Amino acid sequence: MKTTIQALLVMMAFAFFSCNKQNGLDSSTTTTDLSKAQLKSATIAVNDVAVEGVSEEANYEAEFYSGYEHLLRDLAHFKGRKGDLLAEHAPMHYANGKIPVVSIDTTATVYPITITIDYGTSTETNHGRLINGKVIIVISGAKDTDGSTSTISYIGCKIDSIGIEGHCVEIFNGDNVTTRKTTTISEVKFTLANGTVIDRNGNEVHEWLKGVNTPNDRNDDMIQITGSIDVKSSTGDTYSRTITKPLIQLGDCRDHVQGTVQYSQNNVVIAQLDYGDGTCDTLANLTTNGATVEIQLKGFMPKAMTEGQHKGMPHGKGK
Repeated sequence: MKTTIQALLVMMAFAFFSCNKQNGLDSSTTTTDLSKAQLKSATIAVNDVAVEGVSEEANYEAEFYSGYEHLLRDLAHFKGRKGDLLAEHAPMHYANGKIPVVSIDTTATVYPITITIDYGTSTETNHGRLINGKVIIVISGAKDTDGSTSTISYIGCKIDSIGIEGHCVEIFNGDNVTTRKTTTISEVKFTLANGTVIDRNGNEVHEWLKGVNTPNDRNDDMIQITGSIDVKSSTGDTYSRTITKPLIQLGDCRDHVQGTVQYSQNNVVIAQLDYGDGTCDTLANLTTNGATVEIQLKGFMPKAMTEGQHKGMPHGKGK
């Protein structure tokens, strides 16, 4: 239990660090070595939870404006201008009456077409996320056309305290009426508040299980996520992130509610994150080197529960 308590204390303090020991354990590993390995695995997983939350929010924003492409064209034609198309419109899914400046490069009906979203220095969503910087979306065809693509570039962008740079390509499959699926191929760099840089190259699929026929209402969405991501950190760590049980995201819940993610180095599983049984809460189970702790996902960075709340561990969420 010593290693579990140490992992809790480190995560509570957000002490993101990398140990210089080689990955993997053998029969001669001491308790101290085990503690360091466990803490390192926990660090990788906790960092990933924070980055994944930001990535999902960025994906939602891009999906939202890609879906409104025809409306933006109409506004540009009606107003006779290309920029600030949503001025004087309802705040949509943003808080405090402040919305980003949205522009489109043309009022023509041909493709490709470019949409630019400028969040300024701080735009808050009604989910409590703070976004700044610019996102540029180049759309190859109508959103409901099978095989159409959106190329998304993040320029000086930040969500909460995490910076985003790079691009991804989303390939749409379905008719956007009864079926909706996007395959995302990404090369994106995330910078944590402490300066740690995390490069992610991934291939993931988002499939809408519910909410397809109400594209303007996020709250009734149920999305299944599958795929894997290769990760390289400025701390020197490289690892893979593989969804072994599909993640479920609900439109009215900030965090994943179900599914399992495994983290591996050199083909060895070093950690597993289990989001539970489908209940919308802020908890997940993190297992590293045989010890399981329940982590609190709520907030801008994940954190563990206090030691006093976890006497008699290991135990699990929603089991």
